[in-house]
Order: sequence, then C-alpha cells, then structure tokens
Amino acid sequence: MQQFFNSLYTNGIGLFYDRKSPLYGLYKAEIFNTTGFYTLLTALALVFVFYYIFNHALPALTHLGMYKPVHWLLVLLLVAGLGALLAYQVSMGAGAVRDPYMRYFIITNTLVAPLWFVLFSVALKWGSNHARRTPF
Repeated sequence: MQQFFNSLYTNGIGLFYDRKSPLYGLYKAEIFNTTGFYTLLTALALVFVFYYIFNHALPALTHLGMYKPVHWLLVLLLVAGLGALLAYQVSMGAGAVRDPYMRYFIITNTLVAPLWFVLFSVALKWGSNHARRTPF
C-alpha cells in the first residue's frame, strides 16, 4: 500500500509542482502513506454514512431522505475539505514545514479524496440493492 500511495502522491504533486521538497524522504516514508490511508477510510466512512444512514435508515425513521444530487455533491465537497484538512494535519504532525511542496500535497489530496468517494459510490451502487437512489 505504501508504494501505491507514494506513486499516487508523487505523480499527483508532479502535475502541479516540478521540484521535490528537501523533506521528500519524510513525505515518502511517513506522510504519504498515513494521509492516503486516512483519506481512504474517511471517504469510505462517508460513503457508508451517505448511502446507508442518510438514504436507508433516515427515511425509514423520519420519512426524510437525503438522496438528491445536491446532497451527494455536498457530501463530496465535505470529503474534499476533509482531505485537505487531513493532509495538513498529518504533514504538520510529522514535522513538515509550510512550503510550496506541502501546499501542492494538500491540493493533490483535496482532489484524491473526492475521487475515492466517487469510486466507492460507484462500487456501492453496483453491488447493493439499498443504493438505488443515487445521483447518477
């Protein structure tokens, strides 16, 4: 998994920023893997919350559901924001400095987090009878 996250973030940051940070070894050894794992779990948890809590349990209890496309987009934006926050918190916690490399790492994770959410949404819609009310 570490090799996957190293490749993902190195290539993602490379799209925006062509230099490596002096702390690239720290990013590669610790920050990329931790951030990637937490981002993956966050997206998976919010997919579960959106489809099973908001769209399955909540309508059964209150006759209200949050299954419109705008609700899905709001959760997608929440995932993106949490992705940025996770990248910042993990980087600062590991001792990275605020530099352009960290900024582009945060931007990359802000784009990766909603991508995980979309992929998990598609997988859940494809493999579940409960997720019949999805925005796509």
